[in-house]
Amino acid sequence: MMRGIPIVDTEQMRALDRAAIEEDGIPSLVLMERAGYGVFQRIAEWFAPIAGKRVAVLTGKGNNGGDGMVVARYLHEAGAQVHLWLAHSPDEFRGDAATQWRILQAYGIPALPLPDAPDPALFRDEDLLVDALLGIGARGELSPPLRATIDAVNRSGRPVVAVDIPSGLDADTGVALGTAIWATYTVTMALPKAGFFQNDGAHCVGRWAIAPIGIPPRRLETTPCVARLLTEQETLARLPCLPLDAHKGHRGHVLVVGGSVGMVGAPALAAISALRVGAGLATVATPARIQPQVAGFYPEVMTLPLPDDDTGALTPQGVQWLAERLSRFSVLALGPGLGGHETVGKAMLELLEAWRALERPLVIDADGLNWLARLGKDTPLPTHTVLTPHPGEAARLLQIETHQVQHDRYSSAELLRERYRAVCVLKGAYTVIAGVEGLWVAPFAEPSLGTGGSGDVLTGAIAGLLAHGLEPLAAAQVGVYLHGQAGARLACSGRPAYTADELSRGLRV
Repeated sequence: MMRGIPIVDTEQMRALDRAAIEEDGIPSLVLMERAGYGVFQRIAEWFAPIAGKRVAVLTGKGNNGGDGMVVARYLHEAGAQVHLWLAHSPDEFRGDAATQWRILQAYGIPALPLPDAPDPALFRDEDLLVDALLGIGARGELSPPLRATIDAVNRSGRPVVAVDIPSGLDADTGVALGTAIWATYTVTMALPKAGFFQNDGAHCVGRWAIAPIGIPPRRLETTPCVARLLTEQETLARLPCLPLDAHKGHRGHVLVVGGSVGMVGAPALAAISALRVGAGLATVATPARIQPQVAGFYPEVMTLPLPDDDTGALTPQGVQWLAERLSRFSVLALGPGLGGHETVGKAMLELLEAWRALERPLVIDADGLNWLARLGKDTPLPTHTVLTPHPGEAARLLQIETHQVQHDRYSSAELLRERYRAVCVLKGAYTVIAGVEGLWVAPFAEPSLGTGGSGDVLTGAIAGLLAHGLEPLAAAQVGVYLHGQAGARLACSGRPAYTADELSRGLRV
């Protein structure tokens, strides 16, 4: 199983700190020093040359503020014109933060109290703001002065580097506590926090990086965590290697069942995407009325016209005809463009029963998921099934509201996995993948992927990887990564808007 990067909540991070201090003998002041130096290193990289830059460090009274004082000291040594804005009286500093304050005084770095209601103009002459007001322990509504300070920082228009987490962001839920810093960059300590990847986290964290703080690697690798972040090296290493004498029969045959009047492109997109990630063959089984249109998209994709009584929809007689031919296929992708015609529900149930008897992998997406929600959680699915819902489809499957799914994406993905006994891919910014082994998060929050047909491309990619022989969880992980990577690559090449066909062509294995 891939290790990935552990994503932790507040208690898990505190447990790591305690273990490093109490069991590994690392003084807490050393951890703080490493944390502040790690932030400084990133600032020096991102804002080079740092000498002469005007930098204001906004400092709270806790350990986060102590980290900020370390940052200020290293910036001062590097030649920056640095000063502190203090959100609290120095008399309130305790422990390591108090020690850092004494060291800072010896350096003669200027420090001024923050006004209760600062004007954004207070910060506009700075080249950079460093947010060290609040750490991962912040809970509840912020005090009025803190809210005013954060709002002024956000309105100042200056770049902001957040220390560990943007102040005001709940580290576990990613919900802003009334308001939160909109960081340009966040340098987080040791491991990313669960709140980075849901709710307001995606908007507030900005680009993020990890600062190693001296916790032993073995402890980081084995720590309990909420989820694990997919990494490029590990994920793409899962792509199968074929023998030199391999032919198309070794790479599987994907069957896509879908399409209806007005939605003829979806199944074709899924099929061609399966081929583009390495499937040997791909066939679309689609209602006879629309089969000529589906066949016209890609010459590489074969089609099967299903008897449909001229409805242009999946029908039980179409499934009965297809059932006699199912054994030639390795993987079934069900749902793209399936539509909501009244015949589809019964037909889909019969198809699921026939496919389940073959004990072969299945991917369900789009209208297939909407019909599954109507059919209910007791609908028999093959053991090797992958569901790929967006938040609205997930809400229908769980019989809750979309905002409830989005509020806790980790729990929603896990609940879907448990309820339908299948690998679940909960799409969206930082897609969450749930398998028996745990939760995984894709490192992409790419808004350009929100285009019609993007989900069909992902369905086909996962199906193609299943045809290649990957297990469902691995196929989901690799498919999601390739899909997100293709979107990010197109966006970074100056294509903030592109079609699903272009996205499919961008899949690289």
